[in-house]
Amino acid sequence: MSAKLDITKLAMSWTKYSVVQLIDVISSEEEIQKFKNKEKGIDEVCLKKFLGIHNLSDETPPIWIEIQKHPKQKRLFALLGLIFTHYENISNFANSYSNDKMGGIFLMASGKQFTNMRGALVISGASLNSFRRKDEVPYSFKPLYENGEVGKLFKDLLIQRLTSIGWEGENFYDVCYELNFHKAVSLTEGQFKEWTEGKTLVKSKLIDNLESLKKNNKITTYKVDQWLKEWDDINFAADEMRKKPNPFFIMFKMDARLLKRLSDVHRRKSADSSIKDLSVQRPHNESRSQEIHNYIHGGFPWSTISETQRQSEEYKDLKMPGILPTAIIANILAPNSERGKYSLQLEDSIQIENIDSDFPVLKIPDSVFTEDWDPNLKPFEIIDGQHRLWAFDEEEDLNGNYELPVIAYYDLDRAWQAYLFYTINIKPVKINTSLGYDLYPLLRTQNWLEPLNDGLTFYRENRAQELVEALWIYKESPWRNRIKMLGEGEGNISQASFINTLTSSFLKKPSNKGIGGLFSNLITQGGKNKVLNWNRTQQAGFLILFWDLILESLNDYLPSEEEEEEEIDTLREEPLWARSIRETEKEDDRIEGMHPAFTSKNSFLSRDQGVRGVSMFLNDFFYFLASDDSILNLNELAWDDDLDEKTILADSIDKAIQDFKKHDIYAVLKSLSREIIKMDWRTGSSDFSDNPEQKFKQMSYKGSSGYTMIWKELTSVISNSKDLIISKYANQISEFIKS
Repeated sequence: MSAKLDITKLAMSWTKYSVVQLIDVISSEEEIQKFKNKEKGIDEVCLKKFLGIHNLSDETPPIWIEIQKHPKQKRLFALLGLIFTHYENISNFANSYSNDKMGGIFLMASGKQFTNMRGALVISGASLNSFRRKDEVPYSFKPLYENGEVGKLFKDLLIQRLTSIGWEGENFYDVCYELNFHKAVSLTEGQFKEWTEGKTLVKSKLIDNLESLKKNNKITTYKVDQWLKEWDDINFAADEMRKKPNPFFIMFKMDARLLKRLSDVHRRKSADSSIKDLSVQRPHNESRSQEIHNYIHGGFPWSTISETQRQSEEYKDLKMPGILPTAIIANILAPNSERGKYSLQLEDSIQIENIDSDFPVLKIPDSVFTEDWDPNLKPFEIIDGQHRLWAFDEEEDLNGNYELPVIAYYDLDRAWQAYLFYTINIKPVKINTSLGYDLYPLLRTQNWLEPLNDGLTFYRENRAQELVEALWIYKESPWRNRIKMLGEGEGNISQASFINTLTSSFLKKPSNKGIGGLFSNLITQGGKNKVLNWNRTQQAGFLILFWDLILESLNDYLPSEEEEEEEIDTLREEPLWARSIRETEKEDDRIEGMHPAFTSKNSFLSRDQGVRGVSMFLNDFFYFLASDDSILNLNELAWDDDLDEKTILADSIDKAIQDFKKHDIYAVLKSLSREIIKMDWRTGSSDFSDNPEQKFKQMSYKGSSGYTMIWKELTSVISNSKDLIISKYANQISEFIKS
């Protein structure tokens, strides 16, 4: 080994979350360039060390361009690129985690670097999402070893890493073996050399399966006509995503693995989160799909017992056929159909032959049966039955046949998909009604649900109740124990008032002029309608985070004990209204760690009028912002974890808030919070010795008319912001008010 070689020079910081984001950087050449151009935020030092460049203006190394040709291995390759940015990672994987099965078990320890490594294992696909919070995380690199070309790229990556720490280019394999690079990736010395020289180590079962499935490239279906003439006068509005459907559906059978391959039922790429902006959002509950997988292979109750019991002769009699007779409900996309920023390419679409006959034929593109077929948008949308498909692995070698019955619509608009989802899953009370509106956000906009007991009124009122409870109970919420629940407890605002505030802002019906609730209505963007797909956990996290930022903006003006003792006048920037409340608030009425201007009964920020005014403005601001994706795409904040069934859990809110803090929306929220405290929030009972005339203006905010007055005044104040983004949308609200 070269005397100049010092492995400890590989020491990129792993304490920043940016290291986990790096896996998303290489999702496409376009994404790489966006990060290099600073169009997307990330730690620049980490980015440069990961890519292997000195300056962001440097040309992207060819390995990151070439790996785009191998979508199946791309994210795992990025994971290896991350592991090999720090010598301690290499040592830990080689000596502590690795096994002889081309994988291993990651062992959690204290420290941000371990939390980030666990996250990277999950996000890359090396580990299942269900291990996101586990202390022992099994992982597998095996898919990497199905492709020798990826091995050659990995050799190039190692050469890049070694060169950066002084390697002079001699005895590559001797150096790698001495540094245990082969052990770090769970290979023997021989396997490591073969793979990095281009040899495939593991035969892909997918290739064999695709060859056998290719005989299904034409599928005869049975057309079912279903249309009554009295349906012709229904409101079919294309701009509401409810264009008139075809008067039929088709029925057929298909191998479960092929159906999964043709559908967008797979691990989503981060860059593709916008695909599901208006579509079914059934999050992958791995334990559920694993139980279905076990059921398929051994029926019930065999599927519910432990792995050890399933391997025991004692429980052999419990094994039964795992029959799934109910149909998967699907929509076949027409060519050029758009979902988010993607459209279905003609070469990836399903052709329907003899569509006018009773037996149309589905023609599946030949490219589907090639290993690297992985378009941004696939031709099947699953309306019901996702977890049944998740139970199948496209590489699984099924001993026999397992076909699923399918009922498919053709070119069915998204509002009708929402309608079918509702009638299948919510109306029969198969799932939590409130949860249904998160699984299929488009339901929040369907007028036909308005008069139903579990319809839109239910959604708005029940969701407001859930959000207020989260604000009240979440340990880090500035409203924790400061809302009078059921008329009792601490605080200056009641639960009922807070619920009314949310149903009058984020969950309000659209006005005649078109502006509605951010959490409950369609938003027009670029001439097209969309829905903000945030679930209730994200909605709660958004509200908690923003109110916390308002509190932080005020707390910045709380003097330290040293400043008070030394009488240092450092508080001239503090808004006079806030300083007035702080200096006159009685000691017994103060809450430790909170500026009195946020908590005092003499501040509208703690009372119904102020909370409603802030909420009305915040909703309208982000409603206009969401209509313009040139600044922020709020649907980038996709939720990949399971949804909480019964109530919003604290761990889920933690994750939602962290996601917001990593997104560009965080800077906007911080800026807005600083602008909001510039307005005078004193109630009429406050001290106005600094400005007696202001008292009469503040008194006018009382009563039901006060909500609108505060909303208008706040809009006026923020319209003068020096922050161009803030002033832009505040002025749009001003124009809306004038109209």
